[in-house]
Amino acid sequence: MSSLNVKRKRGRPVASEKLDTTVLLEAALVVFSDHGYEGAQLKEVASKVGVTTPLISYHFENKEDLWKQSIIHLSAKIMQRYEEVQKEHSDLSGIALLKAFTRQYLHLMAKFPSMYKILLQEMGRKSWRYDFVSQHLLMPVVWFSHKPITASKDLEEFKAIPVANFVSIMFGATSSFFVLAQTLEAEYGISPFTEENIEMHANIMNDLIFKQFE
Repeated sequence: MSSLNVKRKRGRPVASEKLDTTVLLEAALVVFSDHGYEGAQLKEVASKVGVTTPLISYHFENKEDLWKQSIIHLSAKIMQRYEEVQKEHSDLSGIALLKAFTRQYLHLMAKFPSMYKILLQEMGRKSWRYDFVSQHLLMPVVWFSHKPITASKDLEEFKAIPVANFVSIMFGATSSFFVLAQTLEAEYGISPFTEENIEMHANIMNDLIFKQFE
């Protein structure tokens, strides 16, 4: 269901209230990622964007609907950026293109910390939310990342790596850099969220994983 074409409830919100759906969905992502699905409350989302809870309820059926629409919103942003990267690097293929996607995944995680927080919250538990985040936040990225390899006539040695291991390595190498942010800052004085350190980590990660296959 599109966040711009949601089912309307009976009644109307206060005339003076307006809702920027994009702002609301991004605020919802922050609340869900900070408190988890169970701990998140609509009133906190409403407070973040300066509207009333009834206005949110007017646009979204319930908390589950808001959660789903916020995940879809984030997924669309990620896929849009990956498509842009593919166009920007139309001259690249195989490992070179995969390295570009990997670099961008790091930048996306830094820009949207809610992405890895929600993934980590829901992965490892069997629930409808796990299925949803896997479908919308993880598998599309896996598909984009593996496409340069499967489309290549070369790289047979790299293709021998099982997809399960490839996904585990890539997700671990990217997400852990930000999950460990407090430790890295406290012990080493390094902030993973600066442009310089993101680029450095991308270069190191790409060299460690892919250099032997180039």
